[in-house]
Amino acid sequence: MVSRRQVLAAAVGASVALGFDPIARSWVAAANAAGRFDRCPELEGELLTDPASLAAVASDNGNIIVNTPVAVLRPGSVRDVVEMVRFCRRRGIVVAARGQGHTCHGQSLAGGGLVIAMSSLNQIHSISARGADVDAGATWKSLLQASVPLGFTPPALTGYTNLSIAGTLSVGGVSATNRQGAQVDRVQALEVVTGEGDRVWCSECDERGLFEAALGGLGQCGIITRAVLDVIPAPEQARVFVLQYSDNAAFFRDFRELLRRGEFDGVYNIWVPGESGGFVYQLNAIKWFDAAHPPDDGALLRGIEPDAMSASDSPYLDQVLAVDAQIDFLRSIGLYDGFQHPWFDVFLPDSSVEGFVGDVLPTLAPDDVGPVGFLLLFALKRSQLTRPFLRVPERTEWVWLFDILTSAAAPGSDPEFVTRMLGRNRQLFEKARALGGTRYPIGALDFDQADWRQHYGDMADRFARLKEKFDPSRILTPGAGVF
Repeated sequence: MVSRRQVLAAAVGASVALGFDPIARSWVAAANAAGRFDRCPELEGELLTDPASLAAVASDNGNIIVNTPVAVLRPGSVRDVVEMVRFCRRRGIVVAARGQGHTCHGQSLAGGGLVIAMSSLNQIHSISARGADVDAGATWKSLLQASVPLGFTPPALTGYTNLSIAGTLSVGGVSATNRQGAQVDRVQALEVVTGEGDRVWCSECDERGLFEAALGGLGQCGIITRAVLDVIPAPEQARVFVLQYSDNAAFFRDFRELLRRGEFDGVYNIWVPGESGGFVYQLNAIKWFDAAHPPDDGALLRGIEPDAMSASDSPYLDQVLAVDAQIDFLRSIGLYDGFQHPWFDVFLPDSSVEGFVGDVLPTLAPDDVGPVGFLLLFALKRSQLTRPFLRVPERTEWVWLFDILTSAAAPGSDPEFVTRMLGRNRQLFEKARALGGTRYPIGALDFDQADWRQHYGDMADRFARLKEKFDPSRILTPGAGVF
């Protein structure tokens, strides 16, 4: 009988154009780049080098940077990740783990190296009141679809949930639930494969340095392969109030008042281009409830004075998956995939955000947003942001994340548009940094090592020591350009 491994080896061998020998389990050096992958270890998953597989991971959500690897691993187990990281370390081959590839400037790319497509590691091991134990490649959407029917939900969720759990934990994971921290703050334990190929469980009590470096550390010290996450009871229903404003001062007055009261379960803003120019502020205030105890709208909105208001109810799961439905619709009509997305994302302290937003919005032209782009503003309680490598402003009660989610007007490459948007992003970042702002590193921004050192500030030396300890060969996640 033919074993599963032999079947996989034969399938991979058929797809590889670089001389892979499925009997000897080695690649013939048909090209210099591929010749480094000799004597490949036996794998439970697939190692692919066909052009289609390489092209699928050569860019990311930004469609700005193209950096083609020489192989893609679809692991069948964490052991595959361990074996290939060890293999690559011995040969000086760079490695990047990739979830949904949702960053915008090549952060998850590994030109000339190995990309590990983590989506094949997607098992949800358990869900209970103690927490959710999940593989790194599972998405938050799949976790929600499994947990909510059981009565549980993660306390902090990104707006778009069809993102890998390890992917958002590697950057931070910002939520509209203002007082629950970021997603990295609601993690109990991680399984991580280090740059030396060691498989390590870590937490605040065990291997704390690796635990902290993995949460918001951009994959520099290890590859997250499994996570144990906090959960809370899932609500039944959600009421969403959409409060519209045209005046910057009135908008911030009411936004801050709702934050001060803390009576809503989430408050965030989305701007969309107005029909006659400018932007319409749409403040979304979310209240969870059960059918037997509906919220008192008048009490919740006492003293709040928007230009216009609407409210709608939906099941909790529908509400937290609403952005996914919108993105799925854009994809279905051909207005998302293949478009360039030079996003701008920055954290601002409370003292600066109102002036920054008020100054920036009038300067934005239609192509700064694009036909399906929009702007976002989230507020997070600073005291709940506890992970040292998610760099946010200090000495402020609230941290604000301001996003310009630019989308090109048409699919394909437009170098002039990208150059202009990258210049805009740099100009806005310098303005924000001078006001005490920090980068949220998912967007498109040219950043050199001096920028990164300034970004990490008093944590820069500690981060460098952790990099040296857990990835001494510096093979992990080169696309970010941190080290």
